Order: sequence, then C-alpha cells, then structure tokens
Amino acid sequence: ILQSCGQDTHIRTYRIAKTKTPDIAPRVEAPENKSAGFSWKKPESWIPSSGSSMRLASFDVPFSGGIGDLSVIQLSGTGGGVEANVNRWRKQLNLEPQSLSEIEKEMIENKGGLGVYNMIRIINEEMESAFLCAILPAGNQTLFVKLSAKPHGIREIETDFILFCSSLIISI
Repeated sequence: ILQSCGQDTHIRTYRIAKTKTPDIAPRVEAPENKSAGFSWKKPESWIPSSGSSMRLASFDVPFSGGIGDLSVIQLSGTGGGVEANVNRWRKQLNLEPQSLSEIEKEMIENKGGLGVYNMIRIINEEMESAFLCAILPAGNQTLFVKLSAKPHGIREIETDFILFCSSLIISI
C-alpha cells in the first residue's frame, strides 16, 4: 500500500487477466439422505420437496390417489411430549383430544436405527384426511415424522413409512 501511494496527482489504471471459468460449473448437491446429524434411506418413489424452515426433511409421497406430504422435524428434549403432540395433530384433523392412556393404547411400537419408537395413525374419515406419525427419541432430542394423506393413502404407504422411520440413524 505504501508503495502504491505517491505524491503525483495522475490516475493510474491496471489490468489483471481473468482466469477462465469453465462453461459448465460443477454441480454440488448436499446428499438427499443426510441432514443435521441424521441420515436415512427413503423409498425410491418419494420425491424430496421444499418444506418450512423447521423441517429437517420433506418429501412428496405418491400413492394411488394422490400425493402425501411427509415432514421430519427435530425438537430438543421430548418436544412437548407425546400427549401434547398427538392432541395437536388430532386438532389439525378436527378430532377431540385424548388422554395419554387412550393415546398409548393406539401406539404401535417399532424398532429402528435410533432404537424403539412409537407410531400412531390419526384418521378423520369425514374430512378425508389422515396422519401417520412417528415419535423417535434420539438422545437429548426427538424426531417427529408426520405423513399427511388421504386415509386410503395412509394405509397404502404405511409399510414405506415404517421402513423410512426405522432407517433413521445418527450420522457422524
């Protein structure tokens, strides 16, 4: 800097050759099966989609009568607990809240890469809406996986949903 500043008042210009960039820049993508310390195996038919900023992952899930929406959300601790979350989902489907003991009777226990987790079907046939939800404890946090679709779609996709939830692991 000291050498470039002088006492003269004329303006100097300089030209520096540009390095040529390739016509096609290499495309770099984050792996679709890894996010925020977790990884998973998705069914081939599931299409990654954009969701809200709260979502760890989002997928469009095709079934014979349409497309379902799957979200994976990560919350610290228990994320408010089973009863509060299930009743929030029930409210979204215009269903009455249930007690924890009623909810626990409907829970289906599964085992996967994160250990034992619970799944629940929440269906409102009158609204033609349904959720498949899984609550997966993962250390000091909890993953919530929710699939929203029509009731017949939920039944059709359930096996893939379980395989996806069971494939979730903590990645290093």
